[in-house]
Amino acid sequence: MKFILFFFFSALALNTCRNESNEKTPKTILFINSEKVDCTGVGKMKCLQIQESDTLTSNWNNYYGTIEGFEYEPGHIYKISVKKKELDPATVPADASSIKYYLVEVIEKNEDVKLVLDKIWTVKSINGKLVEMPRIPDEDNDLVLSIDTVEMKIFGYDGCNNFYGNFELLDNLITFNSIGATEMMCSNMELPSSYMTALENTKTFKLENDNLFFYDTNESEILSFVKAE
Repeated sequence: MKFILFFFFSALALNTCRNESNEKTPKTILFINSEKVDCTGVGKMKCLQIQESDTLTSNWNNYYGTIEGFEYEPGHIYKISVKKKELDPATVPADASSIKYYLVEVIEKNEDVKLVLDKIWTVKSINGKLVEMPRIPDEDNDLVLSIDTVEMKIFGYDGCNNFYGNFELLDNLITFNSIGATEMMCSNMELPSSYMTALENTKTFKLENDNLFFYDTNESEILSFVKAE
């Protein structure tokens, strides 16, 4: 009987120590990027991009492992609280991380605006006026804007010329710069001019389903788009 009681209290004390140890393990804030990237270990694989930081920066690091208890959904940027454990490098495979993370809680899960913006958009209106281009057989003459959020470049067609340029993006702020274009002259240059001026005056944007809206410094809508089919 004494042996059983000794065993019971010993097990209870050990479990209590473990719980206290877990509670004292410091928590770390971890950001997880919206898509996995190609990485190389023993062979080709896909890695999470992470950063240990209290605030999100542009400095991502590849993570050759999994986060215990965390379910990853591409297209979202996560801010999570984790506990981490340093593993013995001698026991870790060559293509694995020597740090193991354990999820405590998901603090934020936000859709990555860059992935939503990265499309071809057809112009619907300029300064509140609907844009209706005449249909030409076997030709696509819609006014378009192609946004490349990887290279941070734009391409498009203004109704007369093809154009290109760069842009800067921060939250819902967007500005276009270094815009250039081919130099064809068309019978009606008013529409291309209005389009280019609106792009240059764009300061903010809003996304609603398959629609994109640009606003000027006065928060007036100056361009609206729909996702190209």
